[in-house]
Amino acid sequence: MSRTVLRCAIVAAGLLVAGAIPSIAQVPGTVPGNHAGFKARPKTLPSSASGLSIFYKKYGKYRVSVNAAGGNTDSLKIKVIKPTADAVVDKAFLMAASNGCPNQACATPTPVSIDNGDITLNGKSVTWTNSVFNAVPGFSDTFFNNVLGDVTSIVKPVMDAMTAAGAKHFTLRENAAKNMNIDGEVLVVVFKVPDATKETVALLFGAQQLAGDRFELVLDEPIDPRGPSATLNMGLGISFSYQENGTQQYSTITVNGQRVSTAAGGSDDGVPANGGLITVGGVGDTLKTPVDPNATPTNARSDDERYSLLKFITKKTTSVKVDTLNPSNDDNIFFAYFEFSAKGDINKDTDGDGLLDSWEMKGYDHDGDGVIDVNLPALGANYKHKDLFIAYAYMAQGGSDTANHKPSAAVLASVTDAFANAPVSNPDGITGIKVHWKNLGQVPFTQNLNITSSNWAEFDAIMDPLVSEAQRVIYHRLLFGSHYDGGNSSGISRGIPASDFLVTLPPNFSAHGISGTIMHELGHNLGLRHGNVDDENYKPNHLSIMSYSNQFNWLIMNGNPKLDYERFSQTDLDENDLNEAAGLSSTTGDDSPLAAYGVRWWTAGNGFVKNSGADKNVNWNNTGTARQNHVAVDINNGDNPPAADFKSVLAAGSIEWDKLIFDGGQIGASGGKAKTRRANIEMMLMPNALKELTIDDYYRMQNSTIEVK
Repeated sequence: MSRTVLRCAIVAAGLLVAGAIPSIAQVPGTVPGNHAGFKARPKTLPSSASGLSIFYKKYGKYRVSVNAAGGNTDSLKIKVIKPTADAVVDKAFLMAASNGCPNQACATPTPVSIDNGDITLNGKSVTWTNSVFNAVPGFSDTFFNNVLGDVTSIVKPVMDAMTAAGAKHFTLRENAAKNMNIDGEVLVVVFKVPDATKETVALLFGAQQLAGDRFELVLDEPIDPRGPSATLNMGLGISFSYQENGTQQYSTITVNGQRVSTAAGGSDDGVPANGGLITVGGVGDTLKTPVDPNATPTNARSDDERYSLLKFITKKTTSVKVDTLNPSNDDNIFFAYFEFSAKGDINKDTDGDGLLDSWEMKGYDHDGDGVIDVNLPALGANYKHKDLFIAYAYMAQGGSDTANHKPSAAVLASVTDAFANAPVSNPDGITGIKVHWKNLGQVPFTQNLNITSSNWAEFDAIMDPLVSEAQRVIYHRLLFGSHYDGGNSSGISRGIPASDFLVTLPPNFSAHGISGTIMHELGHNLGLRHGNVDDENYKPNHLSIMSYSNQFNWLIMNGNPKLDYERFSQTDLDENDLNEAAGLSSTTGDDSPLAAYGVRWWTAGNGFVKNSGADKNVNWNNTGTARQNHVAVDINNGDNPPAADFKSVLAAGSIEWDKLIFDGGQIGASGGKAKTRRANIEMMLMPNALKELTIDDYYRMQNSTIEVK
C-alpha cells in the first residue's frame, strides 16, 4: 500500500442572515457566524443532505396522527390521537434529530449520532432503520443526525386495545448523556379507518439542505380545490429552531412558486433551549397558513408547520413543488407528510437517474410558473431509461497550445459508448446509460484557472452565464481548460458526489487520455473514488478508469484498451501474503471473466503490466515463476517519489456501476436515497487534499512500465 492516500473533499459554502440579537451563548438553536448579515446563497449546494425521500405511502381509508415532543427532562410524554373507535394501526414510526452543540455556546461542533437504544418508547428500545446527517454550511458537515425507526410493534397493541376514539400518551426517554443534543422526537401513527373517505397518506424522511432544497408531489389526477371532499394537507418536522421574542430563525416554504410561509420553525412541541428545539405540524395545530406569508416570526407560534395547500393549486394542477430555504443557516427540516384526496407519488424517479418522471415526461419547470424551463422530452430523456446530461465549454487556443481545447467527436463518443455499454439495468429492459452532450461553445483562454478543491469562483464566473439555474438541476457542467491552481493536473471534480468538473489537458494530448480523464472526473461527480471503497490508488484489484493506473491508457481487455468503471466484485489482496497463481479473483467464485483482462501493478515506483490472464499467474514480485505463494510485496506503490515500502490489505470493493449517485451537487430534486448518502458522509470528513494525476506522472509511468508475461 502506498502511504500517500489521496482524498477528495466536498465543497460547502456558507449562508448567513441579518438581525441584531444577543450573543450566541445566549441564543439556543444558533451556531457561530450566523445572524451577522446576509450573504449570497451558495452557487453549489452542499451534498451532505439527501433531501426528503418517501418511506411510506398508501391510498385508501387511512388517517394519520402526528405529534412531537422535546425537552431536557428525564422523560417526555407524546400524544397519539385515535380518530375513531374502530380505527386500527397500520404503521407507526418514530423519528428523532440531534444537534452538534456540545454546550449552549456551540463554539466547536461535535457531531452526536443517535444510536440504537438511545431512545426508548414506553420502556422499549427503538432500533433505527434509517439515519442521515445534515450539514450547516461553512460550519459542520455532520451537525445534525436524523434517524427513523419502525415502532409499530410498540404502538399498535396499545392503540388497537382502545375501545373509543381519543388520546393516548406514550413515554419517551433519551440517553441522559445525549439529552442536551437530542432536540426531540416525532411520532407518526397511520390508522386504517373503515368509514373514512379515501386519501393518500405519504411520509417523507431525510434532511433538506439548509441552502435550499425541493421535493415534488405528482398527482395521478388533479384535485378540484373547491370540491366538497378536497384535501391537500402538508406538515413539516423541524429541529434546532428558536423563535422566542421574535428571534429570526426560520425557514421559508414555497409551493409552486407561491410563498406559503416565512416563519416555519420554532420550538412549538418542545422547550426554548438546545435539546428541546422541536416542532411538527400535527396534533393541536391548525391548517391555516400565515396571514402574511412574507412575514418573519414574532414568536414560536407564528407558524404551526401544518398547511392546507388547496389555495395554491387549480383544478388542473398535477404537480406540487415544495421549495424550502433556511436563511438563518441553522434549522433542520427532517420530516414532511402529505394527506391528499387523490392518488399520487412524491419525487417519483422510475429509472433512478435523479431526474423525476414528471420532468422526463413533461419537462422541468424550475420556478413553478407553469412554463417549462428545460424540455427534457425534446432532449431525448426517457423516464424508463437512465439519462446523464453534460454541458461542456472549451477554452480558445492560447499559450503554447496548437489548437483550442474542444474535445473531438471521437473523445465524446468513447465516453458515450462506455456508458451505453454499462451493466446497468433499466425499467425499459435495455441496459446502459444514455449520455446527452450540450456544446456551450468556446470561452476565452486562461493560462491558469484559480481553482482549488474549496474555491470554484472562477469556474462559476465562466459557466454560470452559459448554464441557467434551471439547467444546473439537469446538467453536469464540464470545462476543458489549460491549467489550474498553478499545477499540471489533468483535472478535478468539485466533490464526491458533485455536478461540476474540469479537464485540463493539452489539445494534442491522446484521445484516450482526454476521454479517460472525462470519465474519471465524471466518476467523482457520480460518487466514485480512487480506490473503489476508499481513496487508495494504483490497486491492481481495481479494474477501473478511477485508478491512476488506468486513467490515461484505459483498462486492458482482450489485448485492447477498454474505457470502463469496475464491473466485478473482486477479493482483497493481502500484500503480506499474495498468491501469484491465483492472480485476481472474483467474490462469486467464477474467475473466468477476469481471464480476458490485463492487470497493472507498481513496486517501488516501477510499473508492470500483464496484458491478459489477470485471473492467474501474476508475477507480483517479478522474480522466479509466476506461481509463488505467500509473496510479500507492495504492489500499489506508484507515487513519485515512491513511498517507503508499506504492505497492507488492498480492499477491492464491489461493482462501481451499481453504486453511481446520479443526484450529486445540483442535479435532481435532492430526493435521493438517504441511506446511500450516509455512506458518503465519511468522504466529506476527509482532509481537503484533492490531487489528481498529472501529465508528468503519466509520462513517468509510461517510461517505467515493464511488460511481463
